[in-house]
Amino acid sequence: MARIVTGDGLVEAVRSQSFIKGGDVACAEGVKYDFRLSSRILKASFERPIDVTKLSEVEKKDLFIESGEMVFALTEERLDLPANMMAELSPKRKLSHAGILAIGGFCIDPLYKGHLLVGLFNLSSTRFPLIPGKKVIAATFYVLEGSEQGDFPQPEAALADFPDELIQVMQKYRPLATISIFDSIQRLQGQIDAVRREIESHSEWYKRFEGILERHSTQIGDLIRGLDIEVKAREKGEDTISRALAAYTDQLKSIERVLTFLKGAAWVLGGLIALGALPIIVAWALKALKLT
Repeated sequence: MARIVTGDGLVEAVRSQSFIKGGDVACAEGVKYDFRLSSRILKASFERPIDVTKLSEVEKKDLFIESGEMVFALTEERLDLPANMMAELSPKRKLSHAGILAIGGFCIDPLYKGHLLVGLFNLSSTRFPLIPGKKVIAATFYVLEGSEQGDFPQPEAALADFPDELIQVMQKYRPLATISIFDSIQRLQGQIDAVRREIESHSEWYKRFEGILERHSTQIGDLIRGLDIEVKAREKGEDTISRALAAYTDQLKSIERVLTFLKGAAWVLGGLIALGALPIIVAWALKALKLT
């Protein structure tokens, strides 16, 4: 059964530089050893691996893991595991509480030599500072015994720096910021709400317009009915006037006939009067001549 290396065994490994090289006895705690962040960082914005100690003060201002960004780092310590020893890694609790997710292989095979390569992904909405010497991941070491030991193959070459293929990937990598996504979602939600309000406004406007049309339709109907009544009334009025004019015309014609008759009678009467009075006039004229 595998035996865990604890306490004094871890401290001795650090001091003797046996299977933990470049370590610090202060990082040996109980049954685990805490690996620290080295000065070697691979961050997309730098486009190449950097040594923090060689950056200018201006460049050091960018030493953060942005929200939604992945950064790779090498550990300060190196491992040199014997054939009968393996290690299991576990993220630091404080790192997890800060929203930083440690990504990578969590089982270290026997005979592995070199630094640990740790991926750090920021799940939080706050940028996380990259500080060399900060504890990033813990390791528990197991000594294999009896049948657990075997003829294990030699692992890949000792990791002294970032692999070339990882560097190429990071040169094309663009962080997907969760804050930007959140902001985009909020903007999209605002646009959707605006469209919804506009639709509701248009719906209310349509209802109001529909009501106005209905009222106008009613008013037009009332007006048409009124005009129809007026036309009928006028038609009736014109019939009455026409009949009155016809009767008046008949009366005028009757009066005209009477006047014509009277005019003729007057002429006849005048003639008769003239004939009847002629002797009298002649007599009067003779009398007058005699007197003269």
